[in-house]
Amino acid sequence: MVVAPIILAVCVGLVIGALRRGRLASIARTRIRHPEFLLVAIAASLFVDLTDMGPSGAIALLGLIGGLAFAIVNVHLAGMTVIAIGIGANLLPIALNGAMPVRPEALVEAEMVTVDELPRVTLNGARELSDDSTILSILGDTFPVRWTNQVVSIGDLIMMVGLAALVSNLMLQRRRPRLHPSALPALEAMGWHEEIDLTTEAGTGVVTIDLRDPVDEQWVDEQWVDEQWVDEQWVDEQWVDEQRVDTVEPAPPA
Repeated sequence: MVVAPIILAVCVGLVIGALRRGRLASIARTRIRHPEFLLVAIAASLFVDLTDMGPSGAIALLGLIGGLAFAIVNVHLAGMTVIAIGIGANLLPIALNGAMPVRPEALVEAEMVTVDELPRVTLNGARELSDDSTILSILGDTFPVRWTNQVVSIGDLIMMVGLAALVSNLMLQRRRPRLHPSALPALEAMGWHEEIDLTTEAGTGVVTIDLRDPVDEQWVDEQWVDEQWVDEQWVDEQWVDEQRVDTVEPAPPA
């Protein structure tokens, strides 16, 4: 598990999110689907890295499948598609070789071993030194990271980009305030309707939203409204002429 690059990606995502005026509290409101897939991925990765027991290649492959499944079921979160691509890039060489191939020269460039030590190097976990018989060695651990004494793969780099994007976008989630029922007549008099045109990943359509309820309790194609972008604008910004409800005079009683 490449802990240092993961921390770096999270920090980059937090900085980008802060620059975009995001909020940390928004991350805690994220609703993820099937977290058990993520737990399988983390448990398998820790088991392979911390122990030298059992078929490490098969366990690592199981963890990557769990991580890929988690990314797919949560693909509605911005950045998760990129993470899924990175996981897939790591999954292929392990599935084809039984372990993650590691470029020997990268170990030297990362200052993990010297050239003289290479012939005596053995790797633990689901890793093996690549050679001429290795399949898709380009997708293995080929990039040295000298400041952490690690070697990472193309898939790792792709996942780091996706993780940074995921964190920054999660910080931008917003909740729509509850609309008091007394404001409804005034809004309807201004031409407001309870139907909002939304462009979602499933297509364009009209969704009926009860203005008396919080928007974050309404489903849109099995996705929460507060996680939907409309041309990169939040649903809670779709107000009539961008006027606040509390500035509208209530309609006279009938």
